[in-house]
Amino acid sequence: MRNEERRRASISPIEVRPAEAGGIASRLAICDDGTEMSPPKCSLSPSEEALVALLLDAHRNRRLIDRVPAHLVPTEEASAYRVANAVGDRLGMDIGGWKIGATAANNLQELGAARPIVGRVPRRNIVHSPAQLSYDSLMTPVQECEFAFELAEDLERRPSGWTAAELVPKIRAMYPAIEVGERRLSRNSTVPILLLIADNSAAGHLVLGAPVDHWQDHDIAQSAVSLRIDDVDVAAGFGRDVLGHPLKALAWLANEGDLAGRPLMEGDIVSTGSCTGMKPVGRGSMSTADFGPMGRVEVSFA
Repeated sequence: MRNEERRRASISPIEVRPAEAGGIASRLAICDDGTEMSPPKCSLSPSEEALVALLLDAHRNRRLIDRVPAHLVPTEEASAYRVANAVGDRLGMDIGGWKIGATAANNLQELGAARPIVGRVPRRNIVHSPAQLSYDSLMTPVQECEFAFELAEDLERRPSGWTAAELVPKIRAMYPAIEVGERRLSRNSTVPILLLIADNSAAGHLVLGAPVDHWQDHDIAQSAVSLRIDDVDVAAGFGRDVLGHPLKALAWLANEGDLAGRPLMEGDIVSTGSCTGMKPVGRGSMSTADFGPMGRVEVSFA
């Protein structure tokens, strides 16, 4: 079997639950003034504005939010993304890429999510291995080993949707990566999934390894990934732990269009979800993600 045929055969169909009817999947939301618009274009309600203010203060002053008043917690996915997008816009965030979360069964259960989530990654927060991040500049950091893809062209939504296999020629490069997730919300208690989405789906930094040569020839789904912190192996997994194949996570995001404020664009880097689960970051520690023949990623936390 030729490489192209083998690659297509390895990406089997998978069902990803769409948004609830009338929510994000419809691309329309009822705004406060009664108009129908895509979620990022809606005016914010008073409670959404108040939550935006809390999150902006947390970003600007590096101050964790211990508790969000119950009446400010979003009750709909569209509302949660409106808040996240407004925070990013008002911070003047230059988007360099995206993180997809809740793509593994255990992660979905841990987060209380019904389907994947997405957050913006600032361009300045995408760095290359070996990297060093200031521990004191991070907010409640965790780390995850992920496959990341750089897009070679814009990906507009289309009625038929994108399949994982169709996205292969749209990809400029694939990288092994460590996502360093951050929350502006305290980890002292469980956070509802919609509140986590409002906090940019816990996006933080992305550490990229070297681009993988001829990545299409690798069986990514069966590729083993491991995480070592200092001299201790702490986690292991496979590419298939991400919705069955990391490209399926990318297809999910491509089909959601402007979920996080705009469609996917050329040069965007998309981190597709954890193969190893979330692991805490320690001050002064060194993390190494081993992707076997696809390379390694190193980041220290000084």
